[in-house]
Amino acid sequence: MRRDEGIKISTQLRPGRQRLSRDEVKDHQRTRILGALETAMSANGYHDTSVADIIKAAGVSRQTFYELFSSKQDCFMAGWARRQQTVIEAVADTSASAAPMERFATLLHAYLTVMATNPALSRLYLLGVYAAGADAMVERLTMQRQFVAVVAHVLDARGDEDRFACRALVSAISTLVTNALVDDDPQALLALYEPLLDVARRLLVPR
Repeated sequence: MRRDEGIKISTQLRPGRQRLSRDEVKDHQRTRILGALETAMSANGYHDTSVADIIKAAGVSRQTFYELFSSKQDCFMAGWARRQQTVIEAVADTSASAAPMERFATLLHAYLTVMATNPALSRLYLLGVYAAGADAMVERLTMQRQFVAVVAHVLDARGDEDRFACRALVSAISTLVTNALVDDDPQALLALYEPLLDVARRLLVPR
């Protein structure tokens, strides 16, 4: 038996050794598939990764894949949503008693740290979404609005002008982070902290 076959088999659920419900088994399979997608697409990109590549890496059948996802795009967007939720949970943990700009500073630092910790995964989802089609772009805009809402809440943005400033700020963050990921420079990501914090102060601190 080849070493890679042993690795694949060891990650599978073995009959008779588990007392998992059907839903738990499906959750386990879903997690394996999403992990396999991230591994394959980080190496090969969205277009050059097939469903066959994903199911081979996950060690599941084609039937299992299509019971959980309707297509490669559907699987990618599920992974992207999971990653986005991880990011939002990381940045949403700010002290309600702190001043708005202090809370934003905590949020920004957490966001940049998450993105820099696994740049390959961050790059996959920030860039791969452009290759995943029109539906993926619509979903991207929906998730970006969620992030804007988090930023607006943290900064206590109330009027239309402040909310627009939050949209502009999030767009700037997204563009600059994407550029740093394209350059494969995690330190450049972290170096965005002070300049972006200064932009936030200029946009949202009353004069």
